[in-house]
Amino acid sequence: MSKGTSQSSDPKPIKDASTVVVLRDRNGAVETFMVCRHKRSGFMGGVHVFPGGKLDRNDSNRAWLDLSHEPIENLALRMDETDQELALGLAIAAIRETFEEAGVLLTTSSKAIDSHSLRMELHRGTQFSVLAERVGLRPNTCALTAYARWVTPEVERSRFDTRFFLAVLPPGQQASHDGTETTSAAWLRPEQALRDMEQGRIMLAPPTVRTLQWLTGFASSSAAIEASASRKPPLVRPEVVSGPQGWFLALPGDPAHTEPERVLPGSTRMVLEDGAWRDVPVEVG
Repeated sequence: MSKGTSQSSDPKPIKDASTVVVLRDRNGAVETFMVCRHKRSGFMGGVHVFPGGKLDRNDSNRAWLDLSHEPIENLALRMDETDQELALGLAIAAIRETFEEAGVLLTTSSKAIDSHSLRMELHRGTQFSVLAERVGLRPNTCALTAYARWVTPEVERSRFDTRFFLAVLPPGQQASHDGTETTSAAWLRPEQALRDMEQGRIMLAPPTVRTLQWLTGFASSSAAIEASASRKPPLVRPEVVSGPQGWFLALPGDPAHTEPERVLPGSTRMVLEDGAWRDVPVEVG
């Protein structure tokens, strides 16, 4: 079988993006907050995802340096990013999108704030930096733990280079969907989310499936964050491959993938069957 046979010869531009896997511990188990994207969304409409979105130009404003809780050098190192300005922008984008889509503020403030009003202003187009300056918000980048990096395959109409972060729901805060880009939300145990996909109740994308599979191995949010912080975030560049039996998604390390080194545990091959992404064994020979 040829490698990457259905990859485009004219790659589309890739946009930087951030996604945050918000975690909490509930009844002795880990739960993660998931939102359902509006069915009319141009990208992954109707799919359950973690809060996130693309990098905004203002996210990389160096004025954020004066507000951040950690030196930019340390942040870039934790994210395994060589471009420090990009690292800062991605972290700010993660914090901004988590507030916009989930109503969760990964910030500190010396003043009492009305988070609901601030969120509504953000939805109306007020820049996050303007809001932060007005009420004294300081982005808590230390609350973000780099988990993984996924790049959308070339066959997709929209392509993103998305950095995934883990973060624990801050005490006293509640998460909720925004009612515009997302139409519903739920706290789900990873095992439950995967079952819901298998039973056709929700749709998930491959990066989400793999993240949920990974989370099933932990009994607490702190254990998952500790494990993620102990290694560099893997770079995952899936490739869509066509063959005699149809097409499948190959991950690095698969015999049909152009990158020979495995970066994730488990199967290196996934197929979409009846609306669910499933791992499949790799045929040798």
